[in-house]
Amino acid sequence: MTIKPNKIICLIATRTDSFILLHHKNRPMSTTQNFNSNELISILWHKRKTLIIITVIAFVASIGISLLMPNYYMARSVVFPTRSNSVDFNSNSRNSVVEFGDEADAERLLQVLISPEIRDSLTIKYNLYNHYDIDSARSNPKFEFQKIYENNVIFSRTRYNSINIDVFDKDPRVAMNMSNDIVRLVDTVMNRMIRERATGPMHAVAHEVSLIRQEMGDYSDRLKALSDSGVVNKLERGDLYANYLTAKKSNDNSTAAEIKDKIDASQKYGADYDIYSNLSEFFSLRYSNILDVNDQAIQYANTNIQQTIRHSNAELPDKKAKPKRSIVVIMITLSTLVFSIFVLLAMARIKELKEAKV
Repeated sequence: MTIKPNKIICLIATRTDSFILLHHKNRPMSTTQNFNSNELISILWHKRKTLIIITVIAFVASIGISLLMPNYYMARSVVFPTRSNSVDFNSNSRNSVVEFGDEADAERLLQVLISPEIRDSLTIKYNLYNHYDIDSARSNPKFEFQKIYENNVIFSRTRYNSINIDVFDKDPRVAMNMSNDIVRLVDTVMNRMIRERATGPMHAVAHEVSLIRQEMGDYSDRLKALSDSGVVNKLERGDLYANYLTAKKSNDNSTAAEIKDKIDASQKYGADYDIYSNLSEFFSLRYSNILDVNDQAIQYANTNIQQTIRHSNAELPDKKAKPKRSIVVIMITLSTLVFSIFVLLAMARIKELKEAKV
């Protein structure tokens, strides 16, 4: 069965009227009271003095509360992330140290900013437990400190992938110094992470370089021994027979005998000579490549460069950032007024229910 929208609206209206209508037992319908907008206005009008008094008291109290709230100053530093592979010391590749990072690099930088290492460094330098008036002897001091720290030190990413480092503090100079120190600590933490990541590969590459050098030395010694025995490379072998015949025709027997020894040695050990020669060339190329990797690993393991692109450093704030006292007064006053209205309506409703039971 299909229910039309008009019937649904009528049904909801009927249910609503039934809910707000008070039926008094054993009384005529003329005495029935409707808890509707007219009654609401009537209640508020009769209680207007009470509401005015409560609102005035809330207004005065909110002013006092707002005046007791300490002033907080905000210092902001702005940095841009660099690319994750920006530290590239290979002369054959494009240097990307000054390239801006993407969203992934910005998120990676945010993770570094919220790291315990930066928080603990600031805590020690500025004695933040005492600065935030946190008693270490009380229960859950770390939880309380973390909550205050997260409210006072805020990191946010903008749509341009820059990172705002906002520090709130009662002392404007402390706020400025902490914001600038965080930028400095980011470089320290990221450089440490890069160095730790590069230490293992650096030792592995150094070991590989040592092995390649040993292999190259062995092949060089074998090639030298074969060369001393008269073996020549492929290019020279092609001319041996021609040179031998020329020496024979010229009756240069000593030269012909020397060439004949080279021919015999090359025929016997030429294949070995070619194998060692190819291996020597292969390991020479590999050695050249591994040296580039080794240099890169050494540079990573000793890197200490700026890991962010700094847009602006924090400056000494000369105007408080919070609290907004006018907003505090308005919110407390309005909240108290609304709460008072609900209390008065509840009291009126309870009174009517008690009368209905009589």
